[in-house]
Amino acid sequence: MGFLNFSKKGIALALSAQMLLATQAVTMAQAEMLGTDQVIGKYTALANRNALMDEIQREEVQAEIVAMGIDPAEAEARLAALSDAEIATMLTQMENDSAGADILGTLFTVFVILLVTDLLCLTRFFNFTRCVR
Repeated sequence: MGFLNFSKKGIALALSAQMLLATQAVTMAQAEMLGTDQVIGKYTALANRNALMDEIQREEVQAEIVAMGIDPAEAEARLAALSDAEIATMLTQMENDSAGADILGTLFTVFVILLVTDLLCLTRFFNFTRCVR
């Protein structure tokens, strides 16, 4: 009978230890509700990072990077090290700084240059101007 009592106590002790360890592992997990803004922000940042990586892997961009004396692998590593805010800023600058985007400013500058040259009698482009001489 002594062996039977000893084995029951051993089994009870092993099961209670297993139960204790199992509940400790469960209580360490944390769950919280995620807002829609958090999820959208996370996926937007991921999409922005992928868009820049796609741009830097284009053949024309790779050729330009090599022409500047930069290792393409190092450029990709530095791009991967940027924060989400820096990547968003870079994409905003790329969208705003496209070539020829300020056509109105360019036309105004050309008009002013032609007007001044007409007033200085260097050209005769506009009929409504008179030479200063």
